[in-house]
Amino acid sequence: MADIEREAFGVLTLAPPTAADGRPPDSTGFSISVRHVTVTLPDGRTLLHDLSETFQRERTGLLGRNGTGKSVLARALVGLFKPENGQVTRRGSVAYVPQEIVPAKGATVADVAGLTPILDALTRMEGGAPHTADFDLLDGRWNIRSSLEQALTDSGLAHLRPQGLAGALSGGELTRVALIGAFLSDAEGLVLDEPTNHLDRTARDWLRDKLTRWTGGLILVSHDRELLDLMDRIVELTPGGMRSYGGNYTLYQAQRSAEASAAQASLDRARTDRNAAERAAQRQHDAQQRRTAHQAKGAKEANMPGIALGRRKDGAEASAGRQRLRRQDMQVKADEAVQQAARRIEPDKTVALILPATAIAAGKRVIHLQDAVPPFPQDSAPLTLTLTGPVRVAVTGPNGCGKTTLLKMLAGTIAPVSGVCQTGVRSAWLDQQATRVLPPQLSVLERLHELESPLPDGLLRSHLSLLGLNADVVNLPSGALSGGERLKGALACVLWSTEPAQLLLLDEPTNHVDLESIQALEQALEDFPGALVVASHDTRFLQSLRFTHRLESDGRHWQLIAE
Repeated sequence: MADIEREAFGVLTLAPPTAADGRPPDSTGFSISVRHVTVTLPDGRTLLHDLSETFQRERTGLLGRNGTGKSVLARALVGLFKPENGQVTRRGSVAYVPQEIVPAKGATVADVAGLTPILDALTRMEGGAPHTADFDLLDGRWNIRSSLEQALTDSGLAHLRPQGLAGALSGGELTRVALIGAFLSDAEGLVLDEPTNHLDRTARDWLRDKLTRWTGGLILVSHDRELLDLMDRIVELTPGGMRSYGGNYTLYQAQRSAEASAAQASLDRARTDRNAAERAAQRQHDAQQRRTAHQAKGAKEANMPGIALGRRKDGAEASAGRQRLRRQDMQVKADEAVQQAARRIEPDKTVALILPATAIAAGKRVIHLQDAVPPFPQDSAPLTLTLTGPVRVAVTGPNGCGKTTLLKMLAGTIAPVSGVCQTGVRSAWLDQQATRVLPPQLSVLERLHELESPLPDGLLRSHLSLLGLNADVVNLPSGALSGGERLKGALACVLWSTEPAQLLLLDEPTNHVDLESIQALEQALEDFPGALVVASHDTRFLQSLRFTHRLESDGRHWQLIAE
């Protein structure tokens, strides 16, 4: 597996597996079958347990919390990882684009696209010195060079050349090149692992259009709700296994909501039935006690012989015992019904962000820029604007236009080349990994203590629990936390320190976090009474926060637009 991993620095196209008897691969259709797959981590923890599912020629979105093993499963689906138990069988060729693309030393754009062999074959053919295998390789693909050039242009990468070195490319450029290679690979199916992590808005629109037109099989690991709404079905990966839902992400949400409502109704009925059973059992017990007392009194008054009294007593006790067992059986069954119904209830994921001293008065000046020229990009035009009150500003624009630089300038960590940049309230900048606010070597609690939080330790733990950070998580070094946990911990640090931030500057907060964490962040910030400035390419996330303004860049000029 190690050799394959070193080679998989870009798109990797795998031919259909050869049959055990050496026959040519079956190319009648695309499918991947997972049967009883189990994966155990080196520390003994089970990552994937007894998974079984079939992926066919449909567009499938694969969801799951970070840490549930989505990327490991994706590698297993294409044959780059062999689970210790179970079996993965595939029919048809597949192109795989990993989540992180790290070019090998000296790799070219064509290498990352996985097209070097066919381009070399075309070059040899044009030079009059083809290899025997070149004719098969080029069959039906004689226009591959022009197709690649056109694809680079369509994706906004017209400045790249196939033989150019890939080492200087950005993460977004590398991802687009690998995706282009996947679409040009002639594969019958695609497996894409978080393809939008490094893409800006324009590139996301390009990818959405390409996936809309794609007619082969598709397995998409993603937290991008716009892409997931293009899917034909959703498969959810949880620690308990996989579940399939027909339809796109919106329909999946509706089905999950209906399941939750049905599970809660089932639990309510089970509890009602248990209470009724308990009352019935108590009534039967009381009635039996009265009958026993009445029979004993009647026997005594009738002056029955001792042997007859003993037989009557034995019979009464036996009858009472049988009724007691029936009552106990009814209660046990009622308890089991409640327990079974309760197991179908998912834990409450409500997130509460306690917000002390963060409100901003309506007329308070929050941001003031006067002819401020950011240090990046170098030819940036001056920016003048003044914003007051609890404004919410979405910062948008292509990668490389200076969104992060603008946030740093507002945070005071860098100065404008010229002009004035002022903030009138306490601010906090959360970078993409949240490491500036929450260093990786410190736990959330340690960092809060370091920031001299005025909240007592017990109250801090209670607030962190409401934020979705349990006792185990808050004591771990933050570098060991998931992206979503780190982000929530960083929010706690800037809001529960000695001087809580009233202006939050968030840089791509939904990158590298799962859907559950994105939704938790949306919920946490919904009622934030301070000001927000958020740089993001995630349209659904920006819409959820109900922004008052959009600050948009074309690469040089910034334009403020009231929403």
